[in-house]
Amino acid sequence: MSEKKRTKQDSVGRPRSEASRIAILNSTVELLEKFGYANLTIEAIAAQAGVGKSTIYRWWPNKSFLVFDAFLMSTDTHLYFLEKASLRENFRQQLHSLANILNGTLGRTVVGLVAGSGEESEIARAFYSNFLKFRREDAKRILERAIAQGEIQSTIHLDVVSDLLYAPVYYRILVYKKKVDSKFIDTLVDQVMKGIGAP
Repeated sequence: MSEKKRTKQDSVGRPRSEASRIAILNSTVELLEKFGYANLTIEAIAAQAGVGKSTIYRWWPNKSFLVFDAFLMSTDTHLYFLEKASLRENFRQQLHSLANILNGTLGRTVVGLVAGSGEESEIARAFYSNFLKFRREDAKRILERAIAQGEIQSTIHLDVVSDLLYAPVYYRILVYKKKVDSKFIDTLVDQVMKGIGAP
């Protein structure tokens, strides 16, 4: 996402009342942090948000999509690139922001839901269409700008470099079950930049 924020992404649900929608999503985040995904119930969310359970089910098909929509709301204003920053600084700050999100309960829950679903599952498709796709498009745009400015090699493969930057963050969380700290992000960015820097 650029410094000028992208227009609001399509959410999974289509609530009629914005106030009720925000109340439901905020309640979802709060109760998820308190009780965890396994003990999170639609009944508890409805009670805290001050809406009927039927209202939630009318707008979201199940608990996983409600949590995912809360994730989109929480990430919408945190992941963006700075138009005037260097390539290294742009990816360093964005990966720090991504790590902060994924280190939290909400981020870990959503990544776990996606990883535990089938390849063609609705939640996996929604994660790609509403989250990953936009991040990859922005990352490639920033890489293309760096190529035009002579910061990096013109022969790099944009998708591969994007994977080199982002995949280790997800891998560390999903496989090693560890938080991604600042030292890891700085080292990751430095290593990738060494490999793609202009001669």
